[in-house]
Amino acid sequence: MVSRRRALALFSLSAAALAGCNEIDDDPDDDDPDADGPDASDDTVLDVRDFGAAVDGTTDDTQAVRDAIDAVETGGTVYFPPGTTLVSADDKTAEGAKAIEVRGNDFPDDVTFRGDGEESVVKLAGGHEDNHGLFSWKPEDGISGHVVRDLTVDGNRHEQPADPENSDNGLNLGVSEAGNDDATVDITFRDVWSVDANTECFTFLQGGCVADRCTASGAGKHGFGIDTYDNVGPVLPPVVVRNSHAYDCDIYGIDCSGGTTLVEDCVLENNGWGTKTTGQVFEATFRRVRLANNDKVGYMRNDTPTETGETARVQLDHVVCHSNSGQGFRLGRDTEFIIGTITALGNNATGDGSGNISIMDNATVTADEVRSFNAEVGAGIHYWSTESSTISRYVNFGNRDGPFHGEIEKLVVQAIDVDVPNDIVDSIATGPVPNADEVGAGTGD
Repeated sequence: MVSRRRALALFSLSAAALAGCNEIDDDPDDDDPDADGPDASDDTVLDVRDFGAAVDGTTDDTQAVRDAIDAVETGGTVYFPPGTTLVSADDKTAEGAKAIEVRGNDFPDDVTFRGDGEESVVKLAGGHEDNHGLFSWKPEDGISGHVVRDLTVDGNRHEQPADPENSDNGLNLGVSEAGNDDATVDITFRDVWSVDANTECFTFLQGGCVADRCTASGAGKHGFGIDTYDNVGPVLPPVVVRNSHAYDCDIYGIDCSGGTTLVEDCVLENNGWGTKTTGQVFEATFRRVRLANNDKVGYMRNDTPTETGETARVQLDHVVCHSNSGQGFRLGRDTEFIIGTITALGNNATGDGSGNISIMDNATVTADEVRSFNAEVGAGIHYWSTESSTISRYVNFGNRDGPFHGEIEKLVVQAIDVDVPNDIVDSIATGPVPNADEVGAGTGD
């Protein structure tokens, strides 16, 4: 039986998915007196230079930043001017050391941390020998109304000796688990460039976090790491990633490792993999997402069993996987997939997968429209699930080994279109899905 708290969590995600929006303003600069930089005469704006920061990229400004943060009050702003503010953990050899940490029990709500855009850089000093973090929020009994915006956060990965493969820290921007079920977490990252993290550019371990118009690049692991499974909170609201871009990350663009997630209007390209869900996911929605040119699979749910005791629910609508070296989509174990429209185009050049789209394990699929074009190796749809699925319309063209392969008697396809003219394949494939230059930090009006 699903608990009341879990039911509320799923309702929260489904409502956000259906609405296509959450509480963040579609145009956050409207009526913002600091939209073009803070007013120097505003005493609620604390410039880190006024606390001794040199902002020259060589001087250690850690204490100045901490002093500014300690001094800010409710409704105030900590301001990082153009230039490089260099910070460091106190002990570079300590496990879990962090340069800047914000604790909910010691800190006011409704605080903004901001710069003037990409040229305002907070950078981690080199030489952190063990797990480390740059900017961390520890919610404890709750954090509400925090906004991080118009800022670059640089993990300086190439000057860190710690191996990202053996590190669970190394985070540029991290929100950890709250301390109790009554805690409310409300933290928004907007127009933030998070680059060269030793492990993850953004890490969200608590529902209530929003990344809007953010860019993650050059991570040793993931651009966005999300895992709220078995964490606390009143209704476990989803983590939301919107209008964002993840590229050149060694493993996943967005790693949905647990809990509830909403990803929409995003481009995940040139990573190890595009995105995944796991056996710890309750519900995830992907809407208007492009997964392109990743080294392996575009979207993947592998064959590990559920750990939640429930069948996961994954919704995909207007999701395009193209030119990924492995499969476009691997729809996998212990998951119910609800699909509006998905498109796989020109995937599986390495032949490591079974074609453009694989439906595996015991996955079930209910789809309005599935499009599969020009699989480099394999079939348009490879069906190897023990359960039955239904596709209302299947549009197939140019797949090397034909439209289907596998146990297709378990797959009900109500209508099939074949031999789509090649000159319209690309336009069919793209639809309303954004391109890279339309999302990420700095793309707002």
